[in-house]
Amino acid sequence: MPAPNPDAHEHLERARDLVWDAIQRLEEAQRVLFHAGDCYVAQVHGDGVRHVIEVTETMADLSGDLTQCHIEIGKIGKRNRGRDWSPG
Repeated sequence: MPAPNPDAHEHLERARDLVWDAIQRLEEAQRVLFHAGDCYVAQVHGDGVRHVIEVTETMADLSGDLTQCHIEIGKIGKRNRGRDWSPG
């Protein structure tokens, strides 16, 4: 159970966890889109394949951006680890 009054470090850790969860969900969505692309190729042979590929590429870019955010949040926490996190 989270602390009733989280400090800056706890907020950073929570944000980092949320970003990590978002990365995992985005990767899951990419896998589902790949399956959709496979279905288009096998069943439709239409423009849907191109659109699925474009969306998947956009998601890959977003995943890279989210990964960079995850890294940066970790750096903030490490850089400030030795500091007093108490308010005031």
